[in-house]
Amino acid sequence: MTRIDFYFDPVCPFAWAASRWLLDQSGHRDLDINWHLMSLALLNEGQSDESEKQRKHLEMSHQLGRVVLAAVEVSGPKLTEPVYTALGRHLHEAGDDMTPQLVGEILAECGVDSTLAEAMFDDERDDALALAHQESQDALGGPGGCPILCIDDACFFGPVLTGIPTGREADDLFDALVTLAHAPTFAEIQRPHEGPPTFN
Repeated sequence: MTRIDFYFDPVCPFAWAASRWLLDQSGHRDLDINWHLMSLALLNEGQSDESEKQRKHLEMSHQLGRVVLAAVEVSGPKLTEPVYTALGRHLHEAGDDMTPQLVGEILAECGVDSTLAEAMFDDERDDALALAHQESQDALGGPGGCPILCIDDACFFGPVLTGIPTGREADDLFDALVTLAHAPTFAEIQRPHEGPPTFN
């Protein structure tokens, strides 16, 4: 069995693409996937060049991070992925406005108390969010963006995907990353891309 640790921010489209690919791989591989929260809001904290769109994006990062933590606190860590998936289908695939009412409905769909949507605007869990984010950076071994993927304790920033790979491409990507994870001298590989992935 291959142990996978996947660190995500609910608002990150690159994490969403990678998570959908990873779940597809889990359908025909022996994977132990552990889902962990990280925070783009905290990663980008203090940057002075934020646009209004970026500011709102990071504000939503904070809000949905709090909601995921609240759901897990009440219902346990096994709810991390189902809540993330339900939120992501509305946010990334449908493009819905993540209002407290909608978030409450999403939580109810997952069998979680809908009133936990109030956590969006409650800073009570901000210390826990900061701890979760720091754990993602510690796992990577330094500052890094979203997502972070660990394969048998070898951690990378990425994969950064411009879409959700399927079929042979998806399988080949997983095999390649396992190979890189088991190469102690490998550090980084990158190529240019434009914009976030699209899902429709």
